[in-house]
Amino acid sequence: MRDTRTSGSFKLTRNWPVEMAAESEIARWYRGKTVFITGATGFMGKVLLEKLLRSCPEIGPIYILVREKKDVLSHERVENMLTSDLFNELRNFGIIHGDRVHAIPGDVSLPELGISPEDRRLLQDTVSVVFHVAATVRFDEHLRLAVAMNFEGTKAVLQLCQGMAQLAAIVHVSTAYSNCDLSVIEERVYPPPANPTKVLQCVAGLDDDALDFVTPRLIYGHPNTYTFTKALAEDIVAKHSTVLPIVIVRPSIVAASWKEPRPGWVDNFNGPTALVVGAGKGLLTSIYGRKHVIVDMIPVDVCINLFIAAAWEMGTRKSSKLVSDIRVYNCVSGPFNPLTWNDFITHMTPCGTNYAMSDTISPPDIVMTSSRIRHAFRTFFYQSIVAHVGDFIIRSSGGKPKLKHYQQKLNHMVSLLEFFTTHEWEFKANNVKQLNDRLNSADQEIFGFDISKINWKDYVVSYYIGIKKNVLREEDDAIPAAQKRIAAFKFVGNTFKVGLMLSISMYLLRYYNLSKFRKIR
Repeated sequence: MRDTRTSGSFKLTRNWPVEMAAESEIARWYRGKTVFITGATGFMGKVLLEKLLRSCPEIGPIYILVREKKDVLSHERVENMLTSDLFNELRNFGIIHGDRVHAIPGDVSLPELGISPEDRRLLQDTVSVVFHVAATVRFDEHLRLAVAMNFEGTKAVLQLCQGMAQLAAIVHVSTAYSNCDLSVIEERVYPPPANPTKVLQCVAGLDDDALDFVTPRLIYGHPNTYTFTKALAEDIVAKHSTVLPIVIVRPSIVAASWKEPRPGWVDNFNGPTALVVGAGKGLLTSIYGRKHVIVDMIPVDVCINLFIAAAWEMGTRKSSKLVSDIRVYNCVSGPFNPLTWNDFITHMTPCGTNYAMSDTISPPDIVMTSSRIRHAFRTFFYQSIVAHVGDFIIRSSGGKPKLKHYQQKLNHMVSLLEFFTTHEWEFKANNVKQLNDRLNSADQEIFGFDISKINWKDYVVSYYIGIKKNVLREEDDAIPAAQKRIAAFKFVGNTFKVGLMLSISMYLLRYYNLSKFRKIR
């Protein structure tokens, strides 16, 4: 009997490589091709690697740039990654072999990526497809490191690619907010926000204190060093488009998976995930922003499918002549299926009780408000005081206080996101639509990225459940106890409110009676 198992939007079978090769143009194009990926150990990179192995079963060797970390060698980090639950299904089907994925020791922030001469020759002799995903995505990253990774790292990847004899396509992963100083963002490369040469001179010639002082003026118009350095990187990528087969893909706010490798898969606290955890734990009760602003959220598997399809499109163009007008894809949801912050919070709110998180410190109750006064009020009374009381109880019982620390980290993250909760952009995505229309029926099913088909309510629920399972590592059997804890908090809170109202009423009544008595006298 044939072993069949459902994965995402299609079925895995023991003989699925043959079936897919016959139906998918994209899978056939990747057949035998050697791939190089930077950032493969990050959130998007891992999903990209898993998708290539699963949906392009006859792909050639995949080389991934991996730096050594805490005395763990590069190949050991890869081995550990491939044994994670993300790759469970592929291991069960015997799809991951020792000769499929190879570590290339290096670091995107080092000159020439820190790659040895031998590995450099290997890549330049064999690689056909490059996915440059590596970047620092921290909004509060120091400008020196942001420039080293996001700009100079990109430049080093392009220099490496110029020596690749069999190169067919490069996908440079940018961000939809690289030009966030504009209100309308088209699928084209804009002039850089600053002279890259002068930026490099400042970074090289100034110490950290001096660089911190001039950074706000250098990145003027951008909310952080991330979007600023991504814009600089796009400029240098565009300048190489006449000599390299390269495209740019700009994801917006990347969140949990929609379908693959399974609904709701996420493994980090980045972006909206931190807000969801903070709200679910009762640590976060207020976000400053405009609730009817579109939160341009995009599931990670939609991004990955677009990366893979964009490389295929680049490699199968009829004209072999490279042009200066580089192809750009805005990987966004707004033009096709808009989701507002209000929608997101409305869909998330019931999850706080239905799929209650463990160790909550107050009932989940989050609001988005455009009133600074209301935001400050809720932050102080519903967050800070609750955290201080919680820490007092923890300290009294002999534990280590930590709620105030978590609160401060959350408040810092919310402040970094404020630019994106108060602004809205109109993204153009004609190239994305045209590419999606070019896919045949099999590729629409396997590599589709049509975000108009997503049901946001269902997605947010699966996102919430995925956070509990994959990030917080909480099991479903803990939900009843968590729900009782929340019910108890609500009872105490309501009792306190009733008591407070009665006390105020009695005080006012007493004051009224006293005043009346004085008038009579």
